[in-house]
Amino acid sequence: MKKSIIKIALVATAAFLMPSTMNAQFADLLNKAKSLFGGSSSTTSTITNVVGNLLGNTKITAQKLEGTWSYTQPCIAFESESTLNNIGGSVASAKIEEKLKAGLDKAGIKEGQMSITFNADKTFYISTGKRQISGTYEVEGSDLSLIFKTTKKTIKTNVKLSLGTLQIAMNADKMLQIVNTIATKASAYSSSMKTVSTLLSQYKSMYLGLKFKKK
Repeated sequence: MKKSIIKIALVATAAFLMPSTMNAQFADLLNKAKSLFGGSSSTTSTITNVVGNLLGNTKITAQKLEGTWSYTQPCIAFESESTLNNIGGSVASAKIEEKLKAGLDKAGIKEGQMSITFNADKTFYISTGKRQISGTYEVEGSDLSLIFKTTKKTIKTNVKLSLGTLQIAMNADKMLQIVNTIATKASAYSSSMKTVSTLLSQYKSMYLGLKFKKK
């Protein structure tokens, strides 16, 4: 089993670096992953998309953020491609994503039910159902700082724009702060996060993220 996991991680990395020559081998890899891990579609999906969930490292302007973004899903973000060398990292991230999604669902943060709007005057508001939280924001490089009006807390995150998707990533503590601020059932998320935090602590350079699509 251990050798098979190592092979999956290595071939997945190679497939990303040489997509034109390794499509057939990568497809075979996914089939093996599905067999090894009980056919979990979320697990094999994460192995496919894990490299796409890197942290942002390019400058983002406020103008590019302007508008309303609708929440679609949680994700696990990585500092670099080399994180894939952490054997089993892809599989672990799939499990963490499943736990994270379950916690966010319980807190009332679901696809299509939360959005974030960035205005030209550097103000923002987050809507979850009938609740709306406002504040101001600052952008520097690939860092996005959200300053919440109600709590006066500043939460610094990493932001990335790719193919119409906005990814906002942060460590587990900052994610908990955001959920506690915007969710109506934050306590349900907090209990689920105990498992997530335990899993996350075993892997370096992994962050929790939220993905959005522009409305």
